Amino acid sequence: MSSKHISSSVVAELVDLAELAPPPPAGAALLGGNLRLLDGVQVSLNVMVGEAHTTVGELMALQASSLLKIDRKADYPVDVMLNGSVVARGQLVVVDDNFGVRITEIAQAQA
Repeated sequence: MSSKHISSSVVAELVDLAELAPPPPAGAALLGGNLRLLDGVQVSLNVMVGEAHTTVGELMALQASSLLKIDRKADYPVDVMLNGSVVARGQLVVVDDNFGVRITEIAQAQA
């Protein structure tokens, strides 16, 4: 079996590009300060009660009556998260037959 070596030459040239200045604002800002436009946008919040650290072996041994201890004390606040970021903290409560969160702290905006 013979192999052939195919060679092609590539010519590269440096090109000087002019630095672009940002264009001046042309018109109103996207929301124009009217955040009410976002009122109907649906989002999903997650409530983080805590975390458990275990091995795969311990995980595989879990049964229906097993207990999994998490890393938070019972009276510690839960985290309310939006897209992976904590936006509030609160206490777990029961509302009718559902869990709920009573908000006790709103996260401060990061600069």
